Amino acid sequence: MRKSRKTIGIDAEYIEALKEVSRRRGTSISGYMRQLIDEALKIESMGYYAPRALMERWVELILSKVGFVYMHVDILELEDLEEIERRGEILGSTIAELGVDSMKIIELLGLSSGVGISQGSSIILLPQSSRVKTKIFHLIKGLAKGSGLVISSSGSLVIISPPRKTII
Repeated sequence: MRKSRKTIGIDAEYIEALKEVSRRRGTSISGYMRQLIDEALKIESMGYYAPRALMERWVELILSKVGFVYMHVDILELEDLEEIERRGEILGSTIAELGVDSMKIIELLGLSSGVGISQGSSIILLPQSSRVKTKIFHLIKGLAKGSGLVISSSGSLVIISPPRKTII
């Protein structure tokens, strides 16, 4: 089905930059812009200003390069790993109820903290020697459980996958 389109004016320098970015990403300018606008509209629908969200994410990326990670406040206080995992389950069920893609959140938390790696459509949580990273590991594992994701173990690895869709 053909989509109706309208012309908008964008400065030539931005068009050139968008051409380069979309080429590097292996997509068309219209595909890249569609995805960018879709994500901006999601942010705006939550009452948040999308340009500010992008700027804040840029700051987060800079901070992650020097060792900062996302951390739930409970991790600072709790020592019991089972309790941390239980709190993760509560967080996961809340995220699922809000309709948020928990795999994206788990990927962000796992990769930014160095606890997980992305493997196809799965996230693999790696065993940790650091106490703080072990806490993050258990929080993410609980988050996955609470979200209804598929969790399996292979030795000391935990593999988190999206639920399989049944075809009827």
